[in-house]
Amino acid sequence: MDAWEGAFPEGWHFNHDGVISKDNWDSSGKRVLFVLKETNKAKQNVVTAINRAIEVKKSGWWRGKVLRRVGRWAYGLQNYDGVVPPIKDAKLNEKSAIKSIAYINIRKTAGKARTNRKTFDAHANEYASFVRRQVELINPDIVVLCGTYSQVKRYIFPELKKVSERVHLNEDVVFINAFHPAARRKSSMLYHQVLDSYHAYKNL
Repeated sequence: MDAWEGAFPEGWHFNHDGVISKDNWDSSGKRVLFVLKETNKAKQNVVTAINRAIEVKKSGWWRGKVLRRVGRWAYGLQNYDGVVPPIKDAKLNEKSAIKSIAYINIRKTAGKARTNRKTFDAHANEYASFVRRQVELINPDIVVLCGTYSQVKRYIFPELKKVSERVHLNEDVVFINAFHPAARRKSSMLYHQVLDSYHAYKNL
């Protein structure tokens, strides 16, 4: 991360991210990494911000869609045992599930309200080796690509092999191609997109 920050142009803020709680990550039965695009305007340590959002009842970030939906998907994947956990259970346990995940952005500097596809793709291409190394060091069992499949496949892990609908493999790591959690879709639809895709893969 230090080398990556050092490679940034002068004056750019570097948003650190990664494993939310090392103790929870190490004890998790399934280590799930979420790969998103960028923070919207915010200049912050993402790990610190997520831990604060979990603890602060009126957190602005927690009132939004992204973190709550990520928590639900995480709970579902962490507790999948051959049957997809009900979304009502995922909603009840979304905060505790967040503690056991890793959460990274491809673009480590703040963006805008909407991601500029052209500049984001150029950034993903330029810093692909750093993103790949971060994922390798985190060493997840499952990677959920939250609207980032195109960039990950094109620039970061071109060797991804599709094995079922929305599921790809790189060695033993499962990559799930999901919508961004802020997508204008019903929460239940997005939850089942991720979990049903994983279920179908496990039942090949």
